[in-house]
Amino acid sequence: MSNQLLNASFNRQQSINKIETSLERRLEQLHPKKIDLSLDRILNLLSKLNNPQNEIKNIIHIAGTNGKGSVLAFLRAFLKSGNYSVNTYSSPHLINFNERINLNGKNISNKYLEEILKLCNKKNNNSPVTFFEMTTAAAFIAFKENPADFTILETGLGGRLDATNVIKKPLITIINEISIDHTNFLGNSLKQIAKEKAGIIKSKTPVIVGCQQRDIKNIIKKTASKLNSKTFIYNDDWTIKKDTFLNKIIYSDNINKNNKEIFLLPNLEGNHQIINAGIAIKTIKLIKKLTYKNKLIRNGIKKVEWKGRLQKIQIKKLNIPTHLINKKWELWFDGGHNKSASYALSETLRNWEYKDLYLIFGMLDSKDPKKFLNNFKNIIKKLITVPIQSNSPYYSNKKLYEIARLNEFNVEPSSSIKRALTKILIKEKPGRILICGSFYMYKELDALLKK
Repeated sequence: MSNQLLNASFNRQQSINKIETSLERRLEQLHPKKIDLSLDRILNLLSKLNNPQNEIKNIIHIAGTNGKGSVLAFLRAFLKSGNYSVNTYSSPHLINFNERINLNGKNISNKYLEEILKLCNKKNNNSPVTFFEMTTAAAFIAFKENPADFTILETGLGGRLDATNVIKKPLITIINEISIDHTNFLGNSLKQIAKEKAGIIKSKTPVIVGCQQRDIKNIIKKTASKLNSKTFIYNDDWTIKKDTFLNKIIYSDNINKNNKEIFLLPNLEGNHQIINAGIAIKTIKLIKKLTYKNKLIRNGIKKVEWKGRLQKIQIKKLNIPTHLINKKWELWFDGGHNKSASYALSETLRNWEYKDLYLIFGMLDSKDPKKFLNNFKNIIKKLITVPIQSNSPYYSNKKLYEIARLNEFNVEPSSSIKRALTKILIKEKPGRILICGSFYMYKELDALLKK
């Protein structure tokens, strides 16, 4: 490619980046990124928009504390392998807001998103509304105007009062692992949080349930029973496990335990992703209108992609001096930010081939860094704390440093991910680096990669 073409391509990308940044800033300024759980505001707005959510067919609705996005990614890969069209709504985004609304494999364009948001804003007419409610309404309009064979909705943080829960009759509901998170909105106990998450269950609609504690399963089953909805619970009604000898996964419905089905290991790393794959497999098997279901699963399972979830980053692509980069280094990113996510992450790393582990860690100030880090206490060689480049309130690198130091970690603060990476690559012997603690860190990491 000539220098002229390269420069033109670079300038065009710079222009796109400015538009996306401007759009996101205007979104957050117009409708502040606050959380105020209720359905009244969005129902009022959707009514003014002629209730587009009621015209979307074959909705799969996913709630849970962890794994929602991964289950969405598995389902999308399975369905698209059979040439079914799939629209998805997910959060948070990693780089640009447009990632949240995906129309059959393509993120919504800036121009189209702006048009829809202007319409939503006009109809809303300055009535109280939250950032998430406004963007959820925009997603419903986009899905109505661009119909797909299936639409997958991921809840924001709740269930019963989540803006996505205005849908009346989903095809299937999914409740993935429930753990402690967002206690200021959902309650201080697992039972309270489980009741909120179970609020997405609808009358006579199948409910697929991921790995849960016994009392949480009972709450979900009780809610489903009142609504005449059948539950399909991991380890009670279906199972999935890794066969280390075959290096594959084995799925079976407990209705017929002898009928074991073997599939390839998924692309997504971690033992917890095997359960997420199982949830998606069970979902596919329950959708009556699908044919050749195992073919969909087999063709789709190796095509699953979901950035920011224990994702390997090509370290040689970093924009840092090349003489610092030894090919023996590994670089990983994971956006998990609660105790349960850190446990799954740390257990996966314990089972990998041993390498010295270095953590680059940042976190929003609504989370609990102590509980997150405790699972890594005996497996990391060094921890470097960094601030998050975000409009949301976050812990400073110095505050995280103090928390980690009091908990006897080998820790030092750094002002950015780039400085932290350079510090490790200069001072330490080659090992494994994990950037973790918040999805909001991904954008800064992505900016360091050569385009």
